[in-house]
Amino acid sequence: MARRRPNGAGTITKRSDGRYQAAVYVPQPDGTIKRKFAYGKTYDECDDKRRKLIERAQNGVPTPTRDMTMSDWFEYWLTYIVKPSLSDGSHRTYESAVRLHLRPRLGRKVMLKLGVKELRAVMTKLAEDKGAKTARHAHRVLKASLTAAMVEDIGLTRNVAKLVHVRASTDSGKSWDAVKVLRFLAEARRRTVYYPALLLIPLLGLRRAEICGLRWENIDLDKRVLWVEQQRQRTSAGTIDVETKTETSRAPLPLPAQCIAPLRWQRMRTAWLRERALSSGRPWTDDPDGHVFVTRTGQPLQADCLYQTVQRVTRSAGLGKMNPKGLRKSCGTLLVHLRVHPRIVKAVLRHSRISTTLDIYAEALDPDVIEAVGQLDLLLRQPDRLDRLQTVTAEEDEQPD
Repeated sequence: MARRRPNGAGTITKRSDGRYQAAVYVPQPDGTIKRKFAYGKTYDECDDKRRKLIERAQNGVPTPTRDMTMSDWFEYWLTYIVKPSLSDGSHRTYESAVRLHLRPRLGRKVMLKLGVKELRAVMTKLAEDKGAKTARHAHRVLKASLTAAMVEDIGLTRNVAKLVHVRASTDSGKSWDAVKVLRFLAEARRRTVYYPALLLIPLLGLRRAEICGLRWENIDLDKRVLWVEQQRQRTSAGTIDVETKTETSRAPLPLPAQCIAPLRWQRMRTAWLRERALSSGRPWTDDPDGHVFVTRTGQPLQADCLYQTVQRVTRSAGLGKMNPKGLRKSCGTLLVHLRVHPRIVKAVLRHSRISTTLDIYAEALDPDVIEAVGQLDLLLRQPDRLDRLQTVTAEEDEQPD
C-alpha cells in the first residue's frame, strides 16, 4: 500500500513481483518535466533512490529517463559528466564530435531503441561523407557516451557502439629519420630564438603544451634533469597551466648534454629582454611562475606560436609539412632506430599504455632511460653527421635491387 507524501516528494508502491517502485517527477535535459521510476528489493532501498532523485531535482540537475533522445543524452553527458571530470581540451573534442557528426545523425533517435544495424548504417555513411578517421573518432566518442549512460540507471543494458566496428587507418602520423631531424635542428638554430624549445621535442619527446608550461623550477641544469609537471592549455578561464593528463606524463627525464648551453642562453635572453624593456619603457609582463620560454614582452609562449614556429622552420629547410606531434613521434622512431627496447621508448615518451608504443607491457628502469636518451643525444649532437648520413642514404638509394 502506498504511503502518502507531500506534493513533489514522489510515491512508493509495492509491485506484484514483490519489489518496490518509486515514482518522482524530475527535470529533463531539454527543460521538460517527466516521471522517473526507480526500483528496489526493499522499501528502504527504494526510498533511498527516491530521496536521491528529489535531491537532484532540488539542485537543478536533470535526470535522464528511458524515453530520452540521443540529443538530450549528449547534452546531459557533456554538461554533467564530461565537463566536471575531464580537461577542457577533452570537453572541446567531445563537444565538437557531438555537434558536427553525432547529433545531426543520431539526435532524434531514442537512446534505448538505438540498434546495431541502424548505427552501423550511420557510421558507414559518415565514413563515406567525412572519411574513415572522422567516423572512427565519432564512434569512439559515441562509445564513451553510451558507456556513461549504462551507469546512470536509465535502463540501458548494452553499448551498441561496442558491437559496431569502424575500419580506419591506424597510422598516427609521419615521422622523420635522423637526417631530416638534423636538417630541421640546423635550420632552427639559424632561424628562430626558440631553438632550445624545438630541441626538446625530438630529443625528449615533449609535447608542445608541456614545453610551453615548462618552468625553471622544473629544470636542474647542474644535475641535468628535467621534470614534466604541467602543461599550458587554453581553458574557459583563459590560457593557464594545468596538470598533465595522466600520472605517466609527470616524470623526470635526463636532460641531454646539448640542451644545457641553449637553455642557459634562454635564461640569459629572458633577463636581457626584461632589462631592455624596463630601461627603454617597452611593454613587459613579469611572469610570477617563471616559465622557461617567453615572448618579447615576457608572457609565456603559447602552443599556437610554437606550432607556427615549427611550420616556418620546416618550410625554410625544405622538409615539407610537419607538426610538433610528428616531431615528437620522430623521437620514438629514432629510439627504435637505435634498437632501444620498447619499454624504454614508452618511458621516454611517457605513454600511459605500452600498447600506444609497441603493444609490449613492461616498466622502464631509470638507468636504461638515461642511456637511451644519451644515445639519442649523441646521434643528433654532431653537425658533421648530417653530411655523413646524407652520403650513406644516397649510396643506399643508388644500389641496384
